[in-house]
Amino acid sequence: MSFYFNPVNRMTGLASGLDTKSIVEDLMKAARMPLDRMLQNQQLLKWQQEDYRAINITLNDLKANYAFPLELQSTFLVKRAVSSDESAVTATAGANASTGTYQVTVVALAQVGSLVSSDKLTSSTNTGFDPDAKMSDSDKSFGLTDPTSFTITTYKSDGSPDQNIVINVSPDQTLNQLLADIYTKTSGRLTAFYEASTQKVVISTTKTGYYNENKFTFSDGADNFLSDKLKITPQDLYGQDAELSINGLTDIRQHENTFILNNVTFNLKKTTSPSSVLISVQTDTDTIVQKIKDFVEQYNAALDQINKKLSEPRYRDYLPLTEDQKKELSEDEIKKWEEKARSGLLQNDPLLQDIVYDLRTAITGTVKDLNKNMDSLFDIGITEGYMLDDSGKIILGGYTEGGKLYINEKLLRDAVSRDPEGVMKLFTQTGATDDQKGIGVRFYEALNRAIDRLTREAGAPSSFSLVDNSFLSTSIREMQDRIDRENERLALLESRYWEQFTLMEQYIAQMNSQSIWLAQQFNMYGGR
Repeated sequence: MSFYFNPVNRMTGLASGLDTKSIVEDLMKAARMPLDRMLQNQQLLKWQQEDYRAINITLNDLKANYAFPLELQSTFLVKRAVSSDESAVTATAGANASTGTYQVTVVALAQVGSLVSSDKLTSSTNTGFDPDAKMSDSDKSFGLTDPTSFTITTYKSDGSPDQNIVINVSPDQTLNQLLADIYTKTSGRLTAFYEASTQKVVISTTKTGYYNENKFTFSDGADNFLSDKLKITPQDLYGQDAELSINGLTDIRQHENTFILNNVTFNLKKTTSPSSVLISVQTDTDTIVQKIKDFVEQYNAALDQINKKLSEPRYRDYLPLTEDQKKELSEDEIKKWEEKARSGLLQNDPLLQDIVYDLRTAITGTVKDLNKNMDSLFDIGITEGYMLDDSGKIILGGYTEGGKLYINEKLLRDAVSRDPEGVMKLFTQTGATDDQKGIGVRFYEALNRAIDRLTREAGAPSSFSLVDNSFLSTSIREMQDRIDRENERLALLESRYWEQFTLMEQYIAQMNSQSIWLAQQFNMYGGR
């Protein structure tokens, strides 16, 4: 690629017959060699930065999604509730739920309260009732001639009246508009609809439960619109509580079919009386084991990515291609060349070696002040470089995989089931020194150190900052300054070459002109 200023006024060998353009290009190729080396070195720095940042992205993901949960007690306190009849009662255990069994007998489900028309809204003279017709229409509706109203009274928690909501009825309204007005004016606490197949109106509470805030009193107006037109008897409306017994405690009442008791959320689906449903709350071994397995899988993947970079072969004869070199190659040839050119840029890199050592040390060491039977990953069936059988004996050995962890899932599951609190402490214990900290805590700290070091070396993998003062970014900028200065020098050099050749062409042209003139003079006078 050419970066140089080309003068407009050039003489390209018209007088001398020389291929001036090719001569200048050849001279500039030699002059550009230092620039090409700078560009190649800058590209190597950029590739190295990309490799560091790719590792940083992996470690950030490992930290946020897999390591962070393992330093939290809540990860290991997760419980699950198992129902003997999920069609009747289900339950979800919170993190602080106590293990145990609940014997639940559902006597009644919580229900909404409803007022229903006692008869069809049609009559002998009105058999085609339309809820979207104006209520003044005597053929399709009530034939209402004058405005009227009825009142809905709401209540406070102490049972005293709260509001008297007046529902105005206009002959120009449709029944559906009136029913929608009930919902709006009660702020969604009541819903009402017309059911076409039965030709009746239903007004219901939107919440279940028998309590004062869910009680409504309907009072008819002077024209008895409720009783005469909607055929609803004005009365109190309220929901029904769920009634159940748990572990022998009877007459338990809940306003809703879903409620929380002792950090367990129960969901009642149908009555069971006189039979009972057993809800067993236990440690969620499956979830805890899966969290640990996911972490180990991602840890191994991150370690493998780093170790591959540390051992990647370096092809020093393959330097980044210049723009001129790329013009002579196909896309496939360029791709294959650059794969070798960027290979091994982090081979035996001391920063990555330190990071691997730090991570492996954090995860494989023992934790002080814990039960000796639960103070290392080995005690829960996780080992580095070898695998255990179900009895805890080594069945696969070797230290050639750079710190890869192996899991015997049966041993891990047994440990979580047998001593969930011990497993929790193994990962989450805090302490003044590293050897007193749980594996999850110190590994998370080791990841933070690794990410900080990589960021100082190569910059953050994703940053909106306008300033990146990492070592490699600074080096790349300094190299760019040198490249810019070199481009300026080459531009001046190329201009000087063209000036020199242009002057030469001008001199030759003048000499040719003089030669022609002399020849003309000689011919003119010599002929006499």
